[in-house]
Amino acid sequence: VIEVDVAIVGGGPAGITCALYTSRADLKTMILDKNPASGALAITSHIANYPGVDRSMSGAELLEQMKVQAVQYGTRYER
Repeated sequence: VIEVDVAIVGGGPAGITCALYTSRADLKTMILDKNPASGALAITSHIANYPGVDRSMSGAELLEQMKVQAVQYGTRYER
């Protein structure tokens, strides 16, 4: 049994953003992600116009950067 305040299904940009905000609000948060390599952003080869991104990167790199930030605020990430 895993006890959390917020369980988020999906590790795409919306789920990770939700996790970032709930974790920052001191809610025990967990993301359940079936496969971080799937989804439109994960398979995008070139991101150059995403807010807050100061260089070109792949979608997978952006997702990893977002995930790391959420985890730093206390989000638990499970596959």
